[in-house]
Amino acid sequence: MKQRFIMLLLCSTPFFTYAQWNYPKYNELKARIQSFTSKSNVQLDVIGKSFGAEQIPIIKIQRGKEAKPTLLLVAGIDGKHPAGTINALNVAERLLDLPKQELADLLANKSIWVLPLLNADAYKRNANHIELTAGNARQIDFDRDGRIDEDPEKDLNGDGLISQMRVKSPAGTYRPHLLSPDFLLLAEKNKGEAGIFELYKEGVDADKDGFYGEDGLSGVNLDKNFTYDYPFFESETGDYAASEPETRALMNLIFDNPQIAVVLHFGLQNNLSTAEVFDQRKASERIMKSWTNNDAQVSALVTNFYKEAAKELGDAPKMPAGKGNFSSTAYYHAGKFSFVTPSWWIPTTQDSSKTTAKPSGAKDDDMFVRWVKANNIQGAILPWTKVNHPDFPNQEVEVGGKVERFQHNPPIEHLNASAQAHSNFVVQLMRAMASLEFSQPKITPLGDDIFRIEVRLFNTGALPIYPEIADKIKHVSKLKSVLELQKNQSFLSGKRLQLYPSLGAGKSQDLSWLVKGRGRAQLTVGCPTAGMKVIDINL
Repeated sequence: MKQRFIMLLLCSTPFFTYAQWNYPKYNELKARIQSFTSKSNVQLDVIGKSFGAEQIPIIKIQRGKEAKPTLLLVAGIDGKHPAGTINALNVAERLLDLPKQELADLLANKSIWVLPLLNADAYKRNANHIELTAGNARQIDFDRDGRIDEDPEKDLNGDGLISQMRVKSPAGTYRPHLLSPDFLLLAEKNKGEAGIFELYKEGVDADKDGFYGEDGLSGVNLDKNFTYDYPFFESETGDYAASEPETRALMNLIFDNPQIAVVLHFGLQNNLSTAEVFDQRKASERIMKSWTNNDAQVSALVTNFYKEAAKELGDAPKMPAGKGNFSSTAYYHAGKFSFVTPSWWIPTTQDSSKTTAKPSGAKDDDMFVRWVKANNIQGAILPWTKVNHPDFPNQEVEVGGKVERFQHNPPIEHLNASAQAHSNFVVQLMRAMASLEFSQPKITPLGDDIFRIEVRLFNTGALPIYPEIADKIKHVSKLKSVLELQKNQSFLSGKRLQLYPSLGAGKSQDLSWLVKGRGRAQLTVGCPTAGMKVIDINL
């Protein structure tokens, strides 16, 4: 009877896993995105198509079609992170549900665009797949051996998932976790721990290259395909930087819309919980690898905003940026303030009163195990089942353990708290964006119809009008003033068009001209990322 119960439990594992893995199917997700068209202050647009010919939608939350300083929220770049897509949509919905006057005030001079799913191919594939994979629909040679798909993923125990594979060995480096024996930890030999298992990804080594199931259906990982610090000749990166239509569509969106002032990415890195740090040596290199000093100070300010908004979620993990990623490219190559967060992580404030055992491994592993046990997350850690494996004859091989998809993608109901925290952060970040104001023009008659015009421009926002690095990038629209005169008027000092460096938060810029001739002049000052201000001057 006991044996029969165990068999029934094992057979029901896929049911439990998918019962909690309740992310919408691709068509359901498209329908949810399409539903935004029924809301006011929303324009649904398309920025391009994926390699697999899927449309890439963008939700523009704005008043009217006039270009205003814009915050761009991007998600769904790495296919292994569907939680980012769902959180982006959740944030968009919460913004639109703000009190009517509060939303009107927010959109009076600013816009927010939400691009929830850049990698539509990955979501479409992964929604019905046994493994979450990162890339788009392009077929690539993962291990660069001149063959494609010769070592596909293989579900050895037929549970509908790709999990882990352990092999009992005296040379093993992994041991069971004290709280959850089905979870394996790397043994810490410096603490006298001994390992008893070798640990691999579930699969077979069909091409005998030492890797298991590495040639799956996934294509180019878009978050390794952008132009900054592009990783040549590495797996998943593509043939060259920006080789993928999705990559080009996103960068074209940014370059074609200079009003985009801030980029926020829900992805698998994090520069919000820990601010960017200025490194003089790296900032002085021919290819910069550090935020500038002033921009690092802005990063520290935004980090304070973020920590306050997300404090109920506990401490976020440190997740360094990889090569060729979008967020770094947006800063270093597009000249935008660029921030990235996973938008959800295993809460450090999790109540562990039910378990009194001391930590028994790396902090992240302990947090994962405790979170799974405390919340009864079915399918995140699977029991081990024995299999006959062709690559390990006469050895004890079992499949089970940790299911990777749960590491950064919880059951969907667990995203509610993080969605609220991040919508609060987005509102605060939009309010902090640069805002320009004029002083009253001072006009001084000097005789013979000559006038001195003096105006002071203020940035009343909490952020500069654009990053300091943008002054080093030629294609970024700079702060400018344009004074239009009548035919009977002329400049004696100053120019019709003048350019200025970035204007910091709370800073001012003095503007002055000497003009000969009476009549009306019109002054326009600003830049796309801070808005344009127009004032009439009567001489």
